[in-house]
Amino acid sequence: MSLGKLSFSLCFITLLWSAPSISDPAIIDVGSDADHAAMKAQLEGVIDAYNAANPEAFRSAYTEDAWVISMRRPIKASREEITAAFTPGMSKYLFKTELDVLDIEVHGDIAYMIGRSKLTGVPREGATVPAFVEERIYTAIFKREGEAWLIHRHMESTSPTSGSDQSE
Repeated sequence: MSLGKLSFSLCFITLLWSAPSISDPAIIDVGSDADHAAMKAQLEGVIDAYNAANPEAFRSAYTEDAWVISMRRPIKASREEITAAFTPGMSKYLFKTELDVLDIEVHGDIAYMIGRSKLTGVPREGATVPAFVEERIYTAIFKREGEAWLIHRHMESTSPTSGSDQSE
């Protein structure tokens, strides 16, 4: 490679490396809309029911034919499968979650929400499981049944820390 091509390549790489990164999407204020607030509360209520070791309250947040696509479990494709999969862990962990809603749209009786979450798990007294903190990206699809917005589909994946270089 000639010195001119090498210099050009180095300048180009330096420009790309120092260019500002694209910022994260803005967080939506879900408190300004009753439907949006109800959906966020439903996701937070799942954590509350889990922490209360209340499988019935946990179960009631989902539609009969709900799906949960989780990072470490096979797909669960019914309210019964979801409840059966998560109930055993209720004796092991206490969770705290922070939800940042990035996008939400309502289309009749179906709505979707996309966001980031931070899930912190600490062992319950006597449990021998490790504590953890995970940053996630989630998509939740809700279905209105009567007056309630129930979780119809929920999918999560890990998320890099905000502002980190995603090419590493």
